[in-house]
Amino acid sequence: MAQKKIISKKICVIGIGRVGLPLALVFADKGFTVYGLDVNQEMVTLLKRGIMPFLEDQGEILLKKHINFNFIPTTDCRVVQDVSYVILTLGTPVDENMNPSLVQIDRALKAIINYLHPGQLLILRSTVSPRTTEYVAQLLKKNKKIKIGKNFYLAFCPERIAEGSAIKELEEIPQIIGGFDKRSGKKAAELFMFLGVKCWLTDAVSAELAKLFTNMYRYISFAIANEFMIIAGKYHRDIYEIVNLVNKDYKRGGLALPGLTGGACLFKDGFFLINDLPFTDLITAAWKINEAVPLFLINKIRERAKLVGKKAVILGAAFKANIDDIRESLSFKTKKALEREGARVYLHDPLINSYRGQLEEILKDASLVFIATKHDWYFKNLNFNLLKKLVKKNCLICDIWNIFGTNKIIFTLSSLVNSQNV
Repeated sequence: MAQKKIISKKICVIGIGRVGLPLALVFADKGFTVYGLDVNQEMVTLLKRGIMPFLEDQGEILLKKHINFNFIPTTDCRVVQDVSYVILTLGTPVDENMNPSLVQIDRALKAIINYLHPGQLLILRSTVSPRTTEYVAQLLKKNKKIKIGKNFYLAFCPERIAEGSAIKELEEIPQIIGGFDKRSGKKAAELFMFLGVKCWLTDAVSAELAKLFTNMYRYISFAIANEFMIIAGKYHRDIYEIVNLVNKDYKRGGLALPGLTGGACLFKDGFFLINDLPFTDLITAAWKINEAVPLFLINKIRERAKLVGKKAVILGAAFKANIDDIRESLSFKTKKALEREGARVYLHDPLINSYRGQLEEILKDASLVFIATKHDWYFKNLNFNLLKKLVKKNCLICDIWNIFGTNKIIFTLSSLVNSQNV
């Protein structure tokens, strides 16, 4: 029934980055004609040549399958007038004062406003502050031909996927549909049902809050884990052992493990909630804790060794495991802090062109190895014998992700080797 109501199977995805491109490719694979509209000509050129601009499981396969057929990258805003669905997947950063910025959305709507027409559905998919969909509705009034809820439709349908696994998860995870009105919600549900997922209908503000609450719940959980790590460190105890004691065979356990907590969404999304509310101390405290973790770890390292003039190697530049996204990664905060300690700092990440290099050469004569990102298939398989041959004998290792399985965050290579009988 949903398919019969669809006017045409043509979509324009505006913003073909890490959120928009996987979505465009999945809809193309479902038989839609999808225009990928972006102001970045270099990005469009790469895509037309069948080159994925970032890591995404199955991304290259679908791109090569559909490029210039079902999926058409372009910088021409006029394609908007030829489609039934317009999906905005643009970035929503915070400005220098940590206030939400809708500059990209404003520019996109200004560029396409005169190409919108009755019968279309506009879906906002960016993470936004509450009532942004209402703000978009006001901007759309500049086009006198369209009347939202009557001959034009508007909804907020947040992305809920994990980078690197977006294509797979788009066909697995239920879609939240926040209609500006009921008719708009139903129209959006008809579209997303093509992905074969369940659709939960609600209003736009509830959907906006649901997305923010999802991210902030995770961020605060990480902050609790990191604060417990700091408290355990005060008593010279290992957080991994304590978490194991709490969780093992206990049905009310569930404590998370610590780690560097970054990324564009988790870093900024809390600021979408605290702008106009006076009682959001928990959110701001979580931000302070997570942002302070690199400095806490470096202070602990300083207690054990002087870093002036010594070589320090940071393994991992991406903000989380197995992706190539460095936005708001705490690896760079760690690098600056180590440089202030007088260390010679090298940053290595096998997934990012700017930080690849030869691992053996980068590790050679290191006095500190700081594992910042848990790339499972790479750093997790670091060879003890390799480290023994390359780094300094008294090399310190900071392993907040417990890659080496010692249940200790900061230790010497010699203690690691002895414990493993290497």
